[in-house]
Parts: sequence; C-alpha cells; structure tokens
Amino acid sequence: MPYEGRVLLTAVIAWASPLLLIVVYWLFWAILAPGFGIQNGVHAWFFNVILHGSGLWWLIAYFFIGVALYAGAELENAALAGIAVLLTIVSFCGAGYFAINLDKNEGRFYAGATTFYAHDPNQAPSSLHLITDNGNRNSDGCAIRGNHDVYSCIQKGDLSTAGWEPRVGSLDGAKIALSRATGAVQAVSLRTETITYLNGRGDAPGYWSGVMDGSGINVPLGGVAEWSGQGAATSCTFSGPYGIDRAFGGSRMNSLNNLIAEHFPLIGFDPSDVWGYCDGKEPIVVVPVTTPIPWTHRTVTAPAGVIVVRGDHGHTRLEYRPDVAAGALPGPVYPKSLTAQQRSENKWAAGREDMNRNHFGFDPASSDAQGGNVSEYLLRDKVTGRLQWVTPMTLRGSTSQLFVAYSVTPADEVHARNLNRQSVYVLDDNDPRRINIDNLDADARSWLATNAGTVMANGGKLVEFTPIDGDTWRGFVEFNGRVAYRMDISASHKAPVQLVELDNNGTAAAAHPGTPAASNADCGKMLSALTPAQLTRCAKVFVDELDTRQQQTQPR
Repeated sequence: MPYEGRVLLTAVIAWASPLLLIVVYWLFWAILAPGFGIQNGVHAWFFNVILHGSGLWWLIAYFFIGVALYAGAELENAALAGIAVLLTIVSFCGAGYFAINLDKNEGRFYAGATTFYAHDPNQAPSSLHLITDNGNRNSDGCAIRGNHDVYSCIQKGDLSTAGWEPRVGSLDGAKIALSRATGAVQAVSLRTETITYLNGRGDAPGYWSGVMDGSGINVPLGGVAEWSGQGAATSCTFSGPYGIDRAFGGSRMNSLNNLIAEHFPLIGFDPSDVWGYCDGKEPIVVVPVTTPIPWTHRTVTAPAGVIVVRGDHGHTRLEYRPDVAAGALPGPVYPKSLTAQQRSENKWAAGREDMNRNHFGFDPASSDAQGGNVSEYLLRDKVTGRLQWVTPMTLRGSTSQLFVAYSVTPADEVHARNLNRQSVYVLDDNDPRRINIDNLDADARSWLATNAGTVMANGGKLVEFTPIDGDTWRGFVEFNGRVAYRMDISASHKAPVQLVELDNNGTAAAAHPGTPAASNADCGKMLSALTPAQLTRCAKVFVDELDTRQQQTQPR
C-alpha cells in the first residue's frame, strides 16, 4: 500500500476508534456474557450521551482535530487545516454551551407541565412574588405568565377542602405484617421499596401490598403479599399455572431487569415504582416505566407507560402498555420517581438567578416527625375518586417546617412520552391550612399525654402523619413496631381529636371523639396495663353491666 494510503487508513482508524471501542465492548457482553445484562445499557447510553447529548459535539471536535493534524502534517494544506481548527473551536463552544444549559433545559421541560394555583392571582401569596413581579397578566391562558426564560403559569384555584381518603394503617405496620408473609420460601423476601398503599375502590377497603422477590441465579419471584391493615397478611404466589422464571433481585438469566432491558432497550424503571396485587389467586406485578426523549440538544426522562409482569407455567410474560386509562389498574401507573423529579424542578419556574440567589420554589418537609416519609403520598381524592401523588411542601431554602403549598399529580393515568400535569396549590399567607408539622407533632404528643395516660411514656412512638384535607392529619402510634393506635388530629383544632385503639391484629375498636376506646377485652386485662382513659371507660362498662343484671333480677 502506498505511503499516502497507509497514512489515510491510520487516520481513519484513529478517528473511528471511539466508536469501534463501543462496538467491541457491546459485542463482548452480548455474545460472551449475555446473562450479566451489561450490554443492555449500551443502547440507552449511546442514545442519551452521543446522539442527543453533548457527547456528539465532543466527537465532532475530535474528528476536526484529526482533520487539522492530517491536513497540516501530511497534506501540507494550510487552508484546510485552518478551517478544521476553526470548526474544532466551534465544536468545543457548542459542547460547552449545551453542557452548561443541560440543567436549565431539563427544568424547562418539566416546568411546561406545571401550573401554580392561587386563591386570587392578583393578590398571590408572597412565595410567588418572583413570578408575579413583572409577570404578564392574562397571557397565554394564564392569569399571570412569568416573564422568564423558563415557563411559569399562575391560575386561579384552591386546594380542595374535601381532601383525600385516609389510610387504614401505617407504612411501618405494613412492613412488619407483609414481611411475615415471606418466610415460607427460602431466598424469597419482601422487597420493601415496592410496598404500596392501594386505595379501595367502591365498597372495597384499601390495603397495602408488597412484592415478594427472589434472588440469585435460580430463585424467581415469590408472589405478592397483601395486608388490609388488620389481621394477618395474605399472599398469592407465582406457582402452578402462574409459575415464573425471573426475579428483580435475580442475576444472569434469572434477572427480570435484564429481560426487560433486552425487550425494551430504551425503557427504564426505578425499583420504588414497582408494585403488585392479587387478581384472585394470580399475582400481577406492575412496573411503571420511563424512557429518554430528545429535548433541546439533550434527553429528558418521560413516562413510557407500564409493563405488566405475569407468570405463565414457569415462564415470564411481559405485557407492555404505553397508555393506561384512569382506573384501569388498582394502583399507580405514573411513576412515583418521575413525579418526584418533576416536583423538584418547580424551582426553575422563576429562572436560574432567582432559583440560585433567591431560592424560589418548594420542597418537602425534613421534619423528624415524618420519619423520612415526607413526599409523594398515594391518596385517593374524595371528590373525583382519582389516585393522586400528593406532597405537602415548605419554602425552598428555609428551615421552617411550615407547609405553604401542595403538589398534586394524577397517579392513575399515563400516556407514553407525555408528562401528567403537576398542580402546585400555593396557600394564601393567612390560610389556616398553613401548618407547621413540628407543631402538629407537638400538639399530638401533648394531647396523648393529657388524654391517653402513659401511651408515650411506655414506649409509644408517634409516626407517619399523612394529610386528610390539609387541616386534618392522620398519624399512628406504635409499640416496638406494632401499630397500637391511629390518630386523626386537626391542626386548627376545629374538630376534636379522634384516637382509635387497635388490637394485636390491627382491628379497630369503637372510639369516641377525644378519647381512646376500651373494649370488653381491654377491661379483662390487668389494671396496671390500662391507661387512665381506658380505666374510666371500663368503670362505665362495669357499672352498666351491674345495672343491667340488677334490672334482670328484680321481681316483676
């Protein structure tokens, strides 16, 4: 081969070497070790980083550097070398520009699906002033349209006073009850991040569910466990006609993650989005999924529908549904993880400067009273019956635990590549529903100390406040992990506290407003085990019983 040909071939190989290395890497894992699933991420990486990210600009710059060197050293063509150097500089500038704006472009994507609501936009809460100041009135279908390079829209609206249906049990209680349903099969355990509260439909009560996952190279999914908030958990298993051969915690050819990636290379999911339910005896696992889509010289994460996982006589059957109508499945189909990401991007609505310097936006609380369970509550709207992801929020950049806004996003409907609308209801500065979660926790503890004797002194732990209507919240009292009471408390004290005692199976006894209930079973316990309120209640039970017997023995 002539010298010029060898030089040209060497240059082409040098230019193409990055792509060749990617191809060799993919072939190695795809052919020699497919069970590990490493090759499954190459497609998505190439799509995100190279085709629709700043990586493409770096490859172009690398190419023009080679052209400049080849033209100057081998061709001795100064003009071509100069043009290549100029194009290299342009490529570096393009890569730098898009790298700098990656975060803002992501914020712009999610902000386009967010609407802020205020009772009176013309006298909006102070937390929205960075949008209302210099905002455009009655513009683009908004009462106030922000005058920034990131979309922001304020409309007239109020957080519903009807609120949401309360839960029948706590997340901590569900973890304990559901874990007891997984001990019958070796190497199968409850995947705690899949525990989901499934609100009741019609006359059916709500319940908690969790996926029993397998592990290793041989143990597939075990099934789905369900707990109604009382009694023992029940389960349905991947056995017999519902047998399956993959697990989320599996490896190599037992990996359900690998199987999903092989069938859908550009689809991903977060383990915390997975949930399951029993359709009679059949366990069904639902995986809300996401996909990257191109957006202004980058990719952003968008919903992609759901994958329904079933067992079929020892094999795994995947059903991909890009669109799911509201109510088609008993739980959330819009990913919780995507909702959290969408919610966190509300900070961009007033632009980069106000986000960084003035801390615009809203965040979940960080109070210890919530025990880390602070955002994306799956609740059913009392009026519409729709499932929603609900997050009470405080001011961003503030240490205050005062709830000033609520993020509400539909959870029971999804359409691939389209974000669900996020509604941020910002409470007026004088709205009584602007509560401080630490104060609510203190009020609850004070009430318990006054009205329920030694509940807290004997080791009770007050956990997991979830909103019912913004003013009324439900919490639970636990003893060594067992939920013993549920408590409904009004932050504004408009309604009396409701405290209901639960027995060892989680069964609720009849309760009276403002006092813990005592059943006949309670009155048969050792007196030292009863609270003062229960002693009072039992005294009345004994007097009533004595009076009834005396009337029965009186002559007629």
